[in-house]
Amino acid sequence: MSRLPGAVLRHLAAIRAMLVFTVITGIAYPLVMTGIGQAAFHNQADGSLITNGSGQAIASKLLCQTYVNPSSAEAALNKKDGVTGYADPIDKYFQSRPTYSTDPALGRYTIQLANGCTYTATGSNNLGPNNDNLTELITLMRANMAAFDSTDTTTVTAAQVATDAVTESGSDVEPYITPLNADQQAARIAQTRGITLTQVKALIQANTTGRDIGILGEPGVNTTTLNIALDKQYPSNNTSTTAFQTGATS
Repeated sequence: MSRLPGAVLRHLAAIRAMLVFTVITGIAYPLVMTGIGQAAFHNQADGSLITNGSGQAIASKLLCQTYVNPSSAEAALNKKDGVTGYADPIDKYFQSRPTYSTDPALGRYTIQLANGCTYTATGSNNLGPNNDNLTELITLMRANMAAFDSTDTTTVTAAQVATDAVTESGSDVEPYITPLNADQQAARIAQTRGITLTQVKALIQANTTGRDIGILGEPGVNTTTLNIALDKQYPSNNTSTTAFQTGATS
């Protein structure tokens, strides 16, 4: 029996190797990892979903939620005159980091969804630290945030506004804010919901996570879980649009 040419043998060996590794890396490995994930980390593997009392998924712990009046959000997103648009945030909720976007036709920022994230206009404004537009934007944001978080008994100045309250996250859909940012909003939440500052700060503490493995990152407050806890424990009589149904579980 004659042997096959060397070139053919090498090609057959390559095909066999391809088939073996296709089965291992394309079928076996994904199935094993999926099985381990579902068995050991079921909730995380499915996206860290949060469900309401009916078992319906309403959010993810990993993503921020929009707490703005719909009409003002639409107006901000439709503003095309080269001036920053501003979405009116709902004052009874903790607000996540802002979302900025740009209009390529104008070559500058046109959308400022202040105090809230949006999934229709994510993306950095790409303004450098020496850009006059960025200075204008941050100055406006600080003034807006200071006015928004001030109450009948507490005055927040522009200089006191937390840095993460006026800067976007890397993904634009980050649910976490700094404890300083959360504390800055606490008085407003207490006033609009008719509860004490102590009650609000207790919920902030309950929804604050520490550094990963004790050394990585910084402590953060999850606005998504915090707002759900607020609606569940201290329902507001405010008739503004609410993002969630109470009775949420995770």
